[in-house]
Amino acid sequence: MENPVFIILALAIFAVGFYLVVIRVKGSTEDQDALAKARNEMDYDQIAFDEYINRSLTPAELGERYERYLGHIYEKEGYDVEYHGAVQGVKDLGRDLIIKNGKEILVVQAKCWSSEKLIHAKHVFELVGSMAHYVLTSETKGQHVRAVFYVSYARYTGAAVEVAHDLGVDLKTEKLNNSYPMVKCKISGSGDKTYHLPFDAYYDELKVDPRKGEFFAYSVLEAFDRGYRRPRYKEDAA
Repeated sequence: MENPVFIILALAIFAVGFYLVVIRVKGSTEDQDALAKARNEMDYDQIAFDEYINRSLTPAELGERYERYLGHIYEKEGYDVEYHGAVQGVKDLGRDLIIKNGKEILVVQAKCWSSEKLIHAKHVFELVGSMAHYVLTSETKGQHVRAVFYVSYARYTGAAVEVAHDLGVDLKTEKLNNSYPMVKCKISGSGDKTYHLPFDAYYDELKVDPRKGEFFAYSVLEAFDRGYRRPRYKEDAA
């Protein structure tokens, strides 16, 4: 009669061998397949992203990129930025960005206009009116609200400067930098790391939180190398 201990030992060795040879090989193959698929998606996304960066923009697209660039400047400083113009479109009520830091709120109008264009007093009045409407219709919770006007190359007329001074509007000039990092790298509640591109429909609704390890990448390749992948569904972006 065979030794039961020997039989049990033999079965255990067989099970371990089967796992090592079959299960792990299968799992490794699946992992490699998934990685190859992710790399293919990354390559495709990088090409699309490069085309987005380098192609000619319509005036509306140029304005949207300028708003995003200004918002990015504030996000780096820890402000919460609402891309009101990009999300609301023609219904933005004359305010492109709403920027908060817990103490104050900035209502921002941004004009990515050429140097031949002028910002007149009427443009400043329009922004002040939009800010007043925001104060009346939003919960500001005692925070100080300021109006800020940004231009890329356009110039402010003397009357615009005078009116802005009288009404407490900040007039700023900031040239558009097309090389700022635009790829949003997010971490979901379940720990999934995903990257999101400027032409994604929900891009402007996403907020990057550095405290969670989230960041802005300069390229899809940078995001991929740091373990971020394309989201499967829009819900993955939340």
